[in-house]
Amino acid sequence: MTKRMLVRVALCSLLLSAGMAFSAQAADATAASSAIQVMVAGKPALSLDAKTLAAMPHEEVMASAHDEAASQWRGVKLEDVLARAGVSLDKPLRGRALASFVRVTAADQYQVVFGLADLDPTLGHTQVLLVDMRDGKALDKDGPVRLLVPGDKRPARWVRNVTAIEVVDGGTTTRP
Repeated sequence: MTKRMLVRVALCSLLLSAGMAFSAQAADATAASSAIQVMVAGKPALSLDAKTLAAMPHEEVMASAHDEAASQWRGVKLEDVLARAGVSLDKPLRGRALASFVRVTAADQYQVVFGLADLDPTLGHTQVLLVDMRDGKALDKDGPVRLLVPGDKRPARWVRNVTAIEVVDGGTTTRP
């Protein structure tokens, strides 16, 4: 081997070792931070771990993603999670609250939003669940928690590996 080739092999080995170490560190961090952070302005952040979610009331739905066969999903209503964080939807939304929205973020930073009015039982009443079970088993690659919107025609808002839920006051943004 030439000197140049040896340098390349050594450099590749070093990069591979660093990449594997970083990957292991990231996996440890993900496992340690598997709780979902629920944030509402003016209220303390709520951290929902698997045990807390499991203790909340669950609903079951049949739904399918893409070309998969329908599965039985089990999870907690997003409106129940929001209520636990201090956002109550038990009274019809009015005024400024109609501009608020909920942003859900995944571990890979994929995000989706729902107007708070879409979740209000007197307005949109969109069914949105934070599921932790599929066909009677805990989620594996899509979890530990996945957002599920069974009424959507395609599962673009079915967020895998949910890490954060934020309620944002949309009335505070500057207007053009």
